[in-house]
Amino acid sequence: MAIGVILLPMLANYHTHSEFCDGRISAAEMAEAAYAAGFAVLGFSSHAPLPFQTEWTMEPDKLADYVRTIRALGEAYHGRMEILLGLEIDYIDGLCGPSDGRFDRLGLDYVIGAIHHVRPPRLGDDALATVDDGQDSFDALISQGYDNNTSALVEDYYKAATACIKAGGFDIFGHFDLIRKNNPNMSRFREDTVHYKAAAMSTVDALTGTDIIVEINTGGMARGKLSTPYPAAWILKELKLRNVDICLNSDAHASAHLLAYRDAGLQAAAEAGYDSLTIITAKGRERVPLE
Repeated sequence: MAIGVILLPMLANYHTHSEFCDGRISAAEMAEAAYAAGFAVLGFSSHAPLPFQTEWTMEPDKLADYVRTIRALGEAYHGRMEILLGLEIDYIDGLCGPSDGRFDRLGLDYVIGAIHHVRPPRLGDDALATVDDGQDSFDALISQGYDNNTSALVEDYYKAATACIKAGGFDIFGHFDLIRKNNPNMSRFREDTVHYKAAAMSTVDALTGTDIIVEINTGGMARGKLSTPYPAAWILKELKLRNVDICLNSDAHASAHLLAYRDAGLQAAAEAGYDSLTIITAKGRERVPLE
């Protein structure tokens, strides 16, 4: 896709949740808050339905209403703020992913590809566990699913991330190193070891030469889980060396998240060597300078 260059800064967010999944407010309320905050582009990305029941993904029977609601908001804000229809689609090896075509009929404007689940060996071949639950759940995954072998957990997470990228079917890669969320002060596993960095680098290398945008995601900061955005600073630098485009997303579940820690995200981008963000509009992709 051709990328143009525009000169004016532009507020845009593509990782936005609402009451259609695990967001705290309605899509209309989120749009109103974004418009009041000066956003030019707001993309909604509810968690797409999975082939099994969860408490945080959208129910399949809500998909049609979701599409109608977001498109109607787009009409309501036409000429004032661009509203795009997206989904955050999970990749789970052998089960589902952004490239499987389940949601092609919806005419989405963009897709976020994401990893939330791993397949812990101790829980059986069909067992799935998410790295995104609370601390107690994550600790149980380490002890019961991986017999305290955090190296295996790290490998499984980044293998899934790499496979997701190679399969494709999406525009933005979400929260690159979400596995850091429940690793306060590196208390569960070290993020500065050769093993961890090699696992993460396999995902970095898979992004090289693709047109996938990697988001700088401030959601972990907004929810008090992290002091820095996803991905870690060293990963961002490696992505810059490989000319991988980035965007800045808040992973908003409430209106207060929309601008939360945006300055930290911009600083992370600048310190990694980036001087622009890539945004998606109805006309395609454009680059905007860091503010």
